[in-house]
Amino acid sequence: MSISKAAGSLARYLMKELQTTKVQEEVLAYGLEVLFLGAIGLIAVTIGGFVVGAPAETLAALISSSLLRLPGGGMHLSSAGKCLAFTAFIFSLIGFLASRLVGFLLVQQHIAWIILGSGLLSLAASAWLAPVTGPAKPINSPALRRRLHRVAVTNSLVVPGVLLFIAGRWPSLAVAGATGLAWQAAIIYLAGTSRHKEVKPG
Repeated sequence: MSISKAAGSLARYLMKELQTTKVQEEVLAYGLEVLFLGAIGLIAVTIGGFVVGAPAETLAALISSSLLRLPGGGMHLSSAGKCLAFTAFIFSLIGFLASRLVGFLLVQQHIAWIILGSGLLSLAASAWLAPVTGPAKPINSPALRRRLHRVAVTNSLVVPGVLLFIAGRWPSLAVAGATGLAWQAAIIYLAGTSRHKEVKPG
């Protein structure tokens, strides 16, 4: 059974128990699917981080990216399984590279420039394009779109600030977080500029 079907089945069961409407069932099913995928993705990325010997850096990259992805949107592959596998691979790679390359970037000024650069990229993508949506998961409410836009822009400012704060003590985590943030900014840009092509942003 797919994650989507499992979430739908659980939502129908809860609908009967709570006596909710069909619209509420759909919202609940979508929320459960997001939770299931998020939990599985977190486990997959954590395992990948341990495999490459950089679990903390891998999670730092994932957290930074997620704080921009949740309000800003992004792109999906053709199936949840492919998306999870690709996510685990990318963030494990980011974590591995950050843990190894930080030795060459120990000058604080260099790390600061990396963080500031990722912040500018994420701010530009968020201010220009966020939230990125598509036909499969549209956002029809103008108020909700404005709220997500504000959150994405705010996170683009807050996350680099936090990374700058921790860079002195945990430079590899700061570099990993900055790379994860820049990665998500690139995804938002690609999704936003590919709206009329055959992609599935969400």
